Amino acid sequence: MSTNSSTQWGSRIGFILAGAGSAIGLGAIWKFPFWAGTNGGAAFIIPYIFFTFTIGIVLLIAELAVGRSGRGSAMHALKVTGGPVFAVLGSFTVLSSYIILSYYSVVGGWCIKYLLDSVIGRLVTNDPKILSANFEALVTNGPVNLAWHFIFLSMTCGVIALGVVKGIERVAKYLMPTLFILMILIIIRSVTLPGAGIGLEFLFKLDLSSVTLENILNAMGFTFFSLSIGCGIMVTYGAYLPNNTDIPNSSLWISYLAIQASILAGLMIMPAVFALGQDPNAGPGLVFVTVPLVFSQIPFGAVAAVFFNICLVVAALTSAVSLLEVVVAYLQHEWGLTRGRATALCYVSLFFVGGLSALSFGAGSEYTIGGRILFDFLDYICTNVTMPVGGLAVAILAGWVAWNRTEKQINLVRTYPKALNRFICFSLRILAPALVVVVIATGI
Repeated sequence: MSTNSSTQWGSRIGFILAGAGSAIGLGAIWKFPFWAGTNGGAAFIIPYIFFTFTIGIVLLIAELAVGRSGRGSAMHALKVTGGPVFAVLGSFTVLSSYIILSYYSVVGGWCIKYLLDSVIGRLVTNDPKILSANFEALVTNGPVNLAWHFIFLSMTCGVIALGVVKGIERVAKYLMPTLFILMILIIIRSVTLPGAGIGLEFLFKLDLSSVTLENILNAMGFTFFSLSIGCGIMVTYGAYLPNNTDIPNSSLWISYLAIQASILAGLMIMPAVFALGQDPNAGPGLVFVTVPLVFSQIPFGAVAAVFFNICLVVAALTSAVSLLEVVVAYLQHEWGLTRGRATALCYVSLFFVGGLSALSFGAGSEYTIGGRILFDFLDYICTNVTMPVGGLAVAILAGWVAWNRTEKQINLVRTYPKALNRFICFSLRILAPALVVVVIATGI
């Protein structure tokens, strides 16, 4: 049984929210605040917005166009559009999604654990040593880490098993508006703290002396990461698009929502961090250590902590669902499995593969690759190699090999100005490949 070629999104808004859910994920709430904190605030945010609304949106358009043109799995769509060589690259993107989900599920498990702790009142404390010790105890306890990974993976597979409309789209329609509402509630509390203005200034006032080449390159890399470019997600989602969906307009909305979520995440965290004298350059521990410390020092902090961790779980789930759909669509179309069997195969295999990442912090920490534990190694490879290579493949395919098909998909609903089409073509052929190569080179 192959993937039903008639499988389509139930509504345009459902697709946009699902696409935004994939793009937002933990990248916006977990990664964006500490990347902004370590890269000079506005000196990182302004280039990120610029790259997203130029090269980022062009690559997003290309992936959706290739998906709708080829229909089927990411591998099938690239094969139909570009031939056998691109079929191999399409398989590469599917493998990339599988690997990312294997360790991403571990982080999703942490989010559920922190949500539970916040609900029962065990999370908020004003002692940073306790918070650091709690996080360390969680990630280094192999069986516990494995259990939370299993719980999060079960939730993800449950959504995928329900299908595109009843599963992915329905979850996105409920969870994405919920995410934005909760973020706004936390922002209201954060920006009204005495001294929060310093955090707002850090985020939005550009200090030219803090602008560096490294900041700009990091902003470029985060653009690819935040829009889920290069791992087959948008190609797969594009395969479910009906012909009456305007790809450029939908891409603009997805990009806008991704940026909006990132900015909101910064507003949730940075004003409170500065108001309470914490370090914005705290790195990955900003969410799991510094933020709970902030909540311990503000009125109704325990309630805010619950809302914040719900946001984390929602963001993690929407991204995980999109990653798994890439693999399930591949198994349906290329292996002839039903959706249920494909999901079950992923469920079992990802539990064991992801389990290796879950165990790599504790007993498995002595086993390293290139000086990195397995979890960090997989994240490094996917972020710096597999996703950029996937994005490069789509740019070359859509811009050089199959530009006529790409242009047809872009103008399928309405005819856009020739100048816009020429800009997209030039960006796919020259600008995007050049920037992706830079991202790969600097990442490695």
